[in-house]
Amino acid sequence: MDKALIFSPDKCTGCGLCELICSLGHTQTCNPTRSRIRILRMEQIGVAVQTFCQQCDDAACIAACPVAAIAKNGSSGTIEIDHELCTLCEACVTACPFNGINLDDKDGKIIACDLCGGTPHCAEYCETKAIVFSEKTPVTLQKKKDSLLELGELLRLAREY
Repeated sequence: MDKALIFSPDKCTGCGLCELICSLGHTQTCNPTRSRIRILRMEQIGVAVQTFCQQCDDAACIAACPVAAIAKNGSSGTIEIDHELCTLCEACVTACPFNGINLDDKDGKIIACDLCGGTPHCAEYCETKAIVFSEKTPVTLQKKKDSLLELGELLRLAREY
């Protein structure tokens, strides 16, 4: 895919609309715990950060899966989970450095962002444009890299609290 989801933590208000629209689109329920995007709210430092699958080229979740139930789709570039093979060991959840893969407790399935088939609803409905779906250019890829470094630092801070 020639596009990537880019997030800007400084623009996120923590409203949760992205979580609701994601869960609605995937599960027909407005339930943030079933969303493929999560908002990590760190009230102590006044920050809200979106965490979702970054569709990594060298994905830790794929490497961690002991039964090869996770693969990268060659045409779309998205991470896909074969629920028939998945044993729900959650090694992928633990391995993801971006909190981008989760267990949907209600369906009993591992879930990750699938970019909504090429039109991510979270970006479409984000009022502050904290999430955008942009062409992969050197500028946007640098922005994504910078935001991932910021996310890593914020996740490190969250673990300390």
